[in-house]
Amino acid sequence: MIIQHISRLPKWIFLISALLFLIFSGGILAFIIEPQTFKTVGDGWWWALVTISTLGYGDLVPASAEGRILAAALLVIGAGLLSSYFFMFAALILRSQQSVREGAAAVSKSDHIIVVGWNARAYYILSRLDEDAIIIDQSLSTHPMYDQKQVDFIKGTAYQSSVLQKACVEKAKEIIITADQHLNEEAADTHTVLTILTAKQMNPSIRCVAELISTQLKEQAISAGADSIVLTKRVIGEALLSQHQPN
Repeated sequence: MIIQHISRLPKWIFLISALLFLIFSGGILAFIIEPQTFKTVGDGWWWALVTISTLGYGDLVPASAEGRILAAALLVIGAGLLSSYFFMFAALILRSQQSVREGAAAVSKSDHIIVVGWNARAYYILSRLDEDAIIIDQSLSTHPMYDQKQVDFIKGTAYQSSVLQKACVEKAKEIIITADQHLNEEAADTHTVLTILTAKQMNPSIRCVAELISTQLKEQAISAGADSIVLTKRVIGEALLSQHQPN
């Protein structure tokens, strides 16, 4: 039962516990084997620590064959455990960085802006913002603006509450929802309305700016809580028409 319980411990706890036990037992054994060299148990513990860490100050050196065998055992076992600990720590950092790149890690921010969707419009917005922001997108495999430290990435569908929770929507000041370019008009606008509804339910005070491709779901978006709506067809159509030069 004890062995099963120990095997379930996190690896870092097991390694630290093993190192502490090795130092504790090694120091006591050193004191027992060579009391003339290690005059106190504290001396033994100090020697065991510097031996395991491979520092080897040389202030305390075993003279007997038994003491040297103990030193060799501590050096081999302790150095192996210590190296395993540092390798595990490095791997943990790499996994953490990979999780951030892939958008799997939750973000801790406040008073930030959430941008839903990754497209030319989202990039334009984020490249001109000088504030903390979070991208939410399902289609991306890695963070598209990883070098921009003020911009984080969450992979997922924005109308799911678990995804918005990862993006700290409760503490966000604004959410900008761009139309999903991978869906048809009706489906993209439906997703936008669902995202507005979920964001407003989780944070009623958040300002919500939404892009709709058509006007069919405009009333539903307003009812869901949109504070501002941009109609893509109308904006682009008017921009093109303004450039028209009649005969």
